[in-house]
Amino acid sequence: MKILVIATWYPHEENPAEAPFNAEHVEAIRGQGHQVRVVHVRLGTALAMPKSVNGVWEGIPVRRVAADPRRPGTVLACERLLTREMGWADVVHTMAFSSILLALPAWSARTATGRGRPWVHTEHWNGVVNPSSVSPLWEKLSGLRRVLRFPHVVTGVTGQLAAEMQRFARPDAARVVPCVVKGRGTVAASVFGTPLRLVAVGGLIDRKRPLATIETLAWLRDHGTDAHLTWVGDGPQRAECEALVAKLDLADRVTLAGSVRPAEVAEHLSAADLFFLPTAQENFFTSAAEALAAGRAVVATRVGGFSDYADASNSRLVDDVTPEVLGRAVLDAAEAFRNVSAGDIAAPIRARFAPAAVGELFDDAYAAAIARA
Repeated sequence: MKILVIATWYPHEENPAEAPFNAEHVEAIRGQGHQVRVVHVRLGTALAMPKSVNGVWEGIPVRRVAADPRRPGTVLACERLLTREMGWADVVHTMAFSSILLALPAWSARTATGRGRPWVHTEHWNGVVNPSSVSPLWEKLSGLRRVLRFPHVVTGVTGQLAAEMQRFARPDAARVVPCVVKGRGTVAASVFGTPLRLVAVGGLIDRKRPLATIETLAWLRDHGTDAHLTWVGDGPQRAECEALVAKLDLADRVTLAGSVRPAEVAEHLSAADLFFLPTAQENFFTSAAEALAAGRAVVATRVGGFSDYADASNSRLVDDVTPEVLGRAVLDAAEAFRNVSAGDIAAPIRARFAPAAVGELFDDAYAAAIARA
């Protein structure tokens, strides 16, 4: 089939790390033998247009177009492009909530004249599940989620997200299609030596709770456990984190590695014994899934749909973020998984979230959308 993907977030040369999950979903779809085109709509003016407007990203044709509501001409040009591209497609597939708003005028116009297309929408955004976690403004505007009624099928990357989408979607339209998680290379055995090596992957931002993570290292030290944390990622709380590390005398126990390439992230995961990140809110929690795919058990807070795959067989999830509760969860995980094969932890995750497995789920979603259209 010919699949037209419309996405308001997509990787490009200036920022290859922008919404990689969308590109990975596209790769999974193409892997099923479909022809895929992507229209990347740059919505608003907060972000500049990529220098390369039309081209190829990882073998997929990508057209990039601006749509700035303050410049109505750009929105009209975008809608004309989407209308033409929908004429090529067998199925329209939007990715990211704002892409529904952009696809809707062109799709509705075609549908009104008998030229409609089956429509699948895929969502990753936490704002659909928990609007208050985004901003007070979005919480007031969150009734816009009613536009989820238009696609024939909607998919969420977790059961929690799909359940919330179903509240606004057509009857029985929501289903789970997770993110792609690629196992990078062979699974290295865990060591669980001294020090106990912990790794976190995420931005140094309040939502990821880096300060609570650092405070837990101090609790572990003060209670007789020699542990070392490597935090992979950067952000506006870096200076605050560095100050806390100095205050708690943890300079030899905490490494702030900054932002690194994906291959280096995999190296950090393989060098650790446990993944530890007491985040405040997640949906799929890709970094935790990648840790499990590397054979590393997860210690985290129970705050999102990632409990779809993170359970007692591979993780320890807690409801409190005090250093004591988090520290005891780390110790519990170290004891529980010390003698569990890293390969046994990795294998189910690698199979469940492989591109081919995700692609098959999208095939099922396309078939359902075509039947409903």
